[in-house]
Amino acid sequence: MTESSDSLDEEIYRLYQEPAIGSGYANMYGEENLLGLVEKYRSLNPTEQTRMRDLVVGYSESQDLASCFVSVAVLHALGMGDAVKNAYRLAESRDDAEAFRHHFDIGISLADHFIR
Repeated sequence: MTESSDSLDEEIYRLYQEPAIGSGYANMYGEENLLGLVEKYRSLNPTEQTRMRDLVVGYSESQDLASCFVSVAVLHALGMGDAVKNAYRLAESRDDAEAFRHHFDIGISLADHFIR
């Protein structure tokens, strides 16, 4: 990895973390995280977009519910339906599959509402 990809990775990670989901009314379900991540993706060159897409897909497959559902929202907003379907498929194998599916549905609704 190059220094620029390391800094991109760090920036993407920060956009997932700040502001904290549920930290206030304006970010109750990660709305600000979703908007920040989509705006970041749209500002990148094609090579950086590929790197970010790989990161977001990886987060959508993690064990962390917040990262997963924000990732699914981002992937949906960016028209990456196959990655969204894969996240749902992976969620089915979890003991708490219902919670993941429910949050993924919320994320998709947020993307539909907030992303233009």
